[in-house]
Amino acid sequence: MATPENNPRRWADFLNPDEETLDRLRHADRGATSLVAVGTPWDTVGGRWEALAIASLERGLAALDVLDLPLDAGHPVFADHARSELIVLVPEGTAARAVDGGPQAVRALTAGTWLVVPHGPTGGYVAAWLSRSTRGGARYVDPVRLCEAVLAAEALRGDHARAC
Repeated sequence: MATPENNPRRWADFLNPDEETLDRLRHADRGATSLVAVGTPWDTVGGRWEALAIASLERGLAALDVLDLPLDAGHPVFADHARSELIVLVPEGTAARAVDGGPQAVRALTAGTWLVVPHGPTGGYVAAWLSRSTRGGARYVDPVRLCEAVLAAEALRGDHARAC
């Protein structure tokens, strides 16, 4: 989560949180995260949901930058620093269709799977909010566009690697 000392301007800025932020997340109280069944109503997002897990966290943040998604628009997005994954909540019934034939770095988390989710304003080390839903419910990222953005970010990364 952004702090006044570490105010990100783009999603990729979340990749390397400052030591104060990491320390706060590592030592968050036990109620900072919980295990939730994907697809169940959850008051934080205001209804039923699924998720896309993008490995690595760097790849996922780069994809959100490709989408030019505003940091403060209320999209439910969180980081799993322990697994180095970006978790993006998406509308119920859309995750599996979005990843069908899509990038291998993206997996669908649908009903029947469990996910450690953040609670409170920041969450904890394993599940830390980067962007939270606003009052009135979640503003979901389009899962198909997100998968396309993962591929576009990979292509940009490949072009950059060849240029160096």
